[in-house]
Amino acid sequence: MKPINQHRFQLLGWVLFVFSALFFITSSFSAGDMVSMIGGLLFLFACFVFLIPLVSTMRSGTTPSS
Repeated sequence: MKPINQHRFQLLGWVLFVFSALFFITSSFSAGDMVSMIGGLLFLFACFVFLIPLVSTMRSGTTPSS
């Protein structure tokens, strides 16, 4: 698999994790469960921590652009 395709699949996976975290946060908010809310927020934050270097690598041009 080409590195650019691999990075796109990784990006798609992390975007899906972000959406999952948002739904988890919404569900815990509607249930009034603060522990789950904190867990969801930490999970969302961790997703962004992993997304930042991936996106910067993709933007820096270190991967082939085809």
